[in-house]
Amino acid sequence: MRRIERIDRRLMFKTAQWLYSSRVAQAPPAGGPERVLVVRVDERVGNLITLQSLLDALRRKLPDAHLGLLASIRAGQVTRSLSGIDRFFGLDKRWFFSRPLAWRRMIRDIRKVGYQVAVDASAWPEFSFTHAALTYYSGAPIRIGTDRGVDPGFHTHLVSPGSPGEYELKQRMRLLEPLGIRREPPAVRTSLGEARATKWSRWLDESGVRRPRIGIWAGARKHYTRWPTSFYARLVGRLDAGRVALWGPGEEKLQDELMAGVSGGLAVAPRTDLDDLAGLLRGLDLVICNDTGPMHLSVAVKTPTVCLFTSQKSSRWGHPYAHVRNLDAPGLDLQEVDRAFEACMELLGALTDEGARVT
Repeated sequence: MRRIERIDRRLMFKTAQWLYSSRVAQAPPAGGPERVLVVRVDERVGNLITLQSLLDALRRKLPDAHLGLLASIRAGQVTRSLSGIDRFFGLDKRWFFSRPLAWRRMIRDIRKVGYQVAVDASAWPEFSFTHAALTYYSGAPIRIGTDRGVDPGFHTHLVSPGSPGEYELKQRMRLLEPLGIRREPPAVRTSLGEARATKWSRWLDESGVRRPRIGIWAGARKHYTRWPTSFYARLVGRLDAGRVALWGPGEEKLQDELMAGVSGGLAVAPRTDLDDLAGLLRGLDLVICNDTGPMHLSVAVKTPTVCLFTSQKSSRWGHPYAHVRNLDAPGLDLQEVDRAFEACMELLGALTDEGARVT
């Protein structure tokens, strides 16, 4: 059975490579590529927000190059907020079956540009056939990806990953080594929420949320990355501050549990889209959250953030910045609440000392 599966996989790879097998550009000149395409078509907010660092590194090395991005059209708010891109190609992976003509037009438009380099920026631990094939279909003569022990011929340059616990953005920077880019990843940043920050500052004032203003996000897409709601309630109850419950779709029950466990009450944020959420986060003095997309957004808008990691090492997904505290907290011991409280007070104290945010 395994032998049959291997044969089927090889047949799939060979068939995919037969499509759009011709290259549409010459190799880059000696001074560096003039046209580079980055491919990242998943829809997770955190992955796309942190993609800005890779784009910034490319732009600093190649200030005059044309940079293209092939990303999911379903993550439009995030992709539109990314800067340094000359052309955005929006694709829904399901178009291959549901809208084949739209899918073919997108590939045709990409190939017309004549990208000399295509970077497969998919998640490094596992081989992604979709990303590898799209990188190949770009027509670029140089195609960079991560070496995962599978080399069916879609890439021309495979880079070795670092250790499993290496900071995620450092892992991504390895993809740029074939282009001569070897440096620490630029800091995460985003323009999301800039135009809506005043609106949400007004909402906080009108809701009577006093300073320091602390946002609590007890939810997460994966249930095993959620710190216990009872632990959050204990922590929030110890913080003498204005407190705001933050939440996303399907997390209403967690919000109710948190509200029930906190004396003195919480202001509850209304439903927001991603841009409004970023504007609200910009008006807070501290955010406490799990390892989830809003954590990366909070860090990117430069709001002090305490992130609680229950099942993954903080060294990989936690950001190593002065305004961030990454705590390994599996949710098994109430002493974790003490450590989280100390981290909150440390960040709030730093803000008070600097005269920033807290008034």
